[in-house]
Parts: sequence; structure tokens; C-alpha cells
Amino acid sequence: MSFSTAVRKREWFTELEALVNSSFKHEVNERAREFASFREKGSNEIFFELCYCFLTANTSADLGIKMQKELGIVPFIEDSAEILTEKLKKAHYRFYNTRGRFITENRWIIPELPVLLNHPDPWVAREFLVENVRGIGYKEASHFLRNTGVFEFAILDKHIIRMIDESFAKSGKAMNRKLYMKYEKDILLLSEEFGLKPGILDLYMWKMATGKLIK
Repeated sequence: MSFSTAVRKREWFTELEALVNSSFKHEVNERAREFASFREKGSNEIFFELCYCFLTANTSADLGIKMQKELGIVPFIEDSAEILTEKLKKAHYRFYNTRGRFITENRWIIPELPVLLNHPDPWVAREFLVENVRGIGYKEASHFLRNTGVFEFAILDKHIIRMIDESFAKSGKAMNRKLYMKYEKDILLLSEEFGLKPGILDLYMWKMATGKLIK
């Protein structure tokens, strides 16, 4: 049985199909336009979005948004690691030491970010991020690129993985590169099934899994 045939037999497939064909697509299209607008923004604003992806790792999208709103862009661009860490701590962010250090240590990439967003091969751009930016794995790199208008990638968080493999959460397996690529291949096939780019389909799947449309 092919993946396409198998997935059509899953209970959530019909629900996802209905959502993709509903008026919700207008909200998704608007969010996609917001993401694509990063191509016209400055490198500091693009880095601020990379910081958001640092902040959501092992926490939540809501917490990442909360930190962005409370602290604003300047601390992430200008503050020392010690000062940024203290601000994150006061804002009740969980991993203030690690994330504060990652953000300040990776500022070297700021001038490179517009080039990465416009790289002719987005897979090469993602690999560069994973290999060279400390604290960024495939999920975080995919999240950043999707949120800045590179729609070749979905964000394979626990909600999405549970949809395509119900046994994963129960297996106790740790996510590694091999597993990530396996699930990513499934998402690519599913995207073809719906005629949508993975980063757009991801928004529908996230909405179905969590009830939210969030970046």
C-alpha cells in the first residue's frame, strides 16, 4: 500500500481535506503573505524572527511570541548575553541562560540572512543553518525558513508527527536526522496530494491539531 493510499484511510485525512477547501484558506493565504514579506525586510528584522525560532524550541509558539512582544527587537540585536539572559529571566522564560547565549553567539549570521532567504536552493540554505548556527536543528531551521517565506519546509513538531505516525509518541524514540528526514518525506508526499507547498500545508495541519493559526 502506498503512502498516499494509506494516508487516505486515516481518520484525519478527510478533516484536513475539508479544511483545505474551506474559507479558512483566506486566513492561510494572508499569513503566507506576511511570511513572504520578510524578503523585503532588513537583516535585523529577519534575525528577530530567527530569535523567535530559538525561543520556541522545547517550549511553545505562544511563549516565543510573548517574549518578542515583551522585549522587542533591540535586546536581541544589541544586548550582551548577560543582559539579554537577565531580561529573559525576568520575563519568566524557561531556558533563559541557554537561549540568551545562543542568540548573542549567532549574531554573526545577521548580514548573511537576506542571502539565505533568496538562495536558489532552499535545501542548501537549511543545511547551512543546521551546520553553522549553534542551537538550530532541522525543525528550527525549517521553522525559520517557513516563517520568512521559504515554503518548501513544514515544521515537524510533535503535533504534526502524531498525525502521520501515531506510534511515534508512544515509542519513546528520540528525534534524529534519519527520523526527521523520514517524516519529512511523508509530508512532501502529502503536500503533493493536496497540491500545496509543505510550509502552507503545515498551517492547515497545525490548525487541525491545535485549533490555532500561529507562526
